[in-house]
Amino acid sequence: MMTTLIATNLILATQNYPTYKIDPQKMELANNRLRAHIHSGDLAGAVGLVMLDGRVVALNAFGWSDLEQKKLMKTDTIFQVMSMTKPVTATAAMICIERGLINLDDPIENYLPQFKGIEVKGEDGTLKKAASKPTIRHLLTHTSGLASDDPGGISDEDKAKLPLKEYAKLLGTEPLRTEPGTVVRYSGVGFSTIAVIVEIASGRLFDEFVTTEIFKPLGMAETSFFLPEKLRPRLAQVYTKDKGALVPFQNDRFRAGAKFANGAGGLYSTAADMGKFIDSFRFGSQKSVLSPNSVRLMTSLNTGDLMTDGNNSRGYGLSWSIIRSPMAQGTLRNLGSFGHTGAFGTEYWHDRDTGLTVVFMAQTFFISEEARKHYSTMVNASLRE
Repeated sequence: MMTTLIATNLILATQNYPTYKIDPQKMELANNRLRAHIHSGDLAGAVGLVMLDGRVVALNAFGWSDLEQKKLMKTDTIFQVMSMTKPVTATAAMICIERGLINLDDPIENYLPQFKGIEVKGEDGTLKKAASKPTIRHLLTHTSGLASDDPGGISDEDKAKLPLKEYAKLLGTEPLRTEPGTVVRYSGVGFSTIAVIVEIASGRLFDEFVTTEIFKPLGMAETSFFLPEKLRPRLAQVYTKDKGALVPFQNDRFRAGAKFANGAGGLYSTAADMGKFIDSFRFGSQKSVLSPNSVRLMTSLNTGDLMTDGNNSRGYGLSWSIIRSPMAQGTLRNLGSFGHTGAFGTEYWHDRDTGLTVVFMAQTFFISEEARKHYSTMVNASLRE
C-alpha cells in the first residue's frame, strides 16, 4: 500500500504542460483518508489514478482485492466497471455516425422495426401512441422513454446467455414510460439498444467492433466484455455489507460462458485502461478515435433544461454525466466537467478547467460512495498553480 508518485508517459501527453500541479503532501492526505475508509471497513480496497493533461502523476493501490484470500490490491487489478461501459458504447455509436452508417437523429425503428408505432404508458396505466419517435440521440441521453429495467423481466443470469441478436428480439416489446425527449430517465436498456444498433449497422459483433475500433487503437489491452481465463486471478472480489461487515456480493463475477456483450455495463478493465479511454476525450489528446467535433458534442450538455434525478445539478452529454450547476460541485469539480460512475464503486472524470483526470476503482455494491467522494474532493484540493 505504499504511495508512489510517478511521471511516466503511460498515456501520451500533449506538448502543453499543465497549468496546475499536484501538491504531494495534500495528495498524501487524500491517500490517507482512503486508507482510513479501508481500515474502518467501508471498502476492501481501491486503486486511484490521477493525471494532469494526460500525464500520469499518481497511480496507487490500497487495501485488498480479496479479503478471504488475503490478496493485496494492485495497480493492475481488474474490476467490473459496470456503467463506466456506457461512454464506450456511445463512442462506438459515434464511430458509426462518423462513417455514415447511422445518423444521430435516426429513429430507432430504422434498425429495430418493432419500435414502429410504439406506445407510451401513462401514470394511470393507459396506452397511447408516442407523439414522436425515439431516436439514437434519445438513447444516448437517457431521454428515450425506455424503462430502466430489461424488457420481460429477464434475469441477469438468463440475459448473460443471450447473444445481442437474441436480446434484440425483446426490445420494443414493452411500452415507453415517458414521451421521447421529455424526461431524463436513466436507462441501461437504452445503451443495450445502442449496442444492438452498432452491431446491425456495422455488420460486426459489438464486442469485436469495440475491441478493434476503440480498445486496440487506445492501447487498452486488458479491457474486454468476456474475461479471459488467464486474467481471472487478477479480478477483484465484489463486496457488500451484512450486519456492518464486508461480505462477498453474491454475483457471478467471472460470467463463465456468457454471450451477452452488455453495452450498458459489461466491461472488465483496469484503472490504467480506463484512464486511457477518458484521456481520449481530453482536448489535445494525441490518441482519440473520434474527431474533435464528436468529442466536443459528446462532452457538451445535450439534455438542455431537463431535470436529472429531480434537480438541475447534472445533465447528460452523449452518455457522459456533466456537472451543470454548483449543486453538483460537492467534490470541487468545475462546471462542465464530465465523467461516469459504476454500480460497483468505480468512477472516472475529467475537468478541462484544470486538466485533472481521476479514475477511482473499488468493488463494493453501492457502499463506497462516501470514500469515492472524499477521494475526488481531496485530489481536487491538492491542485496548486
